[in-house]
Amino acid sequence: MRVNINLASRKYEDVQRFFVRWGVVLVLLAGLTILLGALAAVKFSRVARNEKETREMKQKIAELQRENDSLVAAENLPENREVTQQKKFWNTEIAKRSFSWTQLLNDLQKIMPNRAYLDSVQPELTPDNRVELKMTIVGEKYEDALELQKKLEASKCFHQPRILTETPQKETKGPANTFKFEISANYTPECTAQARSTTKEGM
Repeated sequence: MRVNINLASRKYEDVQRFFVRWGVVLVLLAGLTILLGALAAVKFSRVARNEKETREMKQKIAELQRENDSLVAAENLPENREVTQQKKFWNTEIAKRSFSWTQLLNDLQKIMPNRAYLDSVQPELTPDNRVELKMTIVGEKYEDALELQKKLEASKCFHQPRILTETPQKETKGPANTFKFEISANYTPECTAQARSTTKEGM
């Protein structure tokens, strides 16, 4: 009978396989490190570019603000007060003449909810020559005012609509109740004319 005896003092290990495996792991780790470093560099570059653009934008805003302050200061000089008043007067007159009640009612009719109607509207000219509307709307429920507000926000002619007050109203000729809402919104009369011009050009 033949017996094979291993007299080595240490267990046999495949050194070549060990180094191959760890070599693959090290290559993968190195690749991952390079990838993370590249992503960090790209992110740092984007952050630096955004910071630069932000600084440039702030500088431009500051320059425009200084120019505006200098123009306002020049308008408030005693020798320019008469010219400034005339300019404000003519700007107001031009804004009034450009306002069309027919156009306003047509624009409101397009977005008015089915069970609501316009009770009154009062246009006012703001100091910066913008038209602000204060409208009184009558509807069957509060959702009518919310629906109108959403339509005003989606319209190109109306801006920054706000529901100011809500007052329940009792109908004199029937049991049904209604609500009266006061809504404020900025109005751009030129938007309809621009829309018509764009439609004609498209045709």
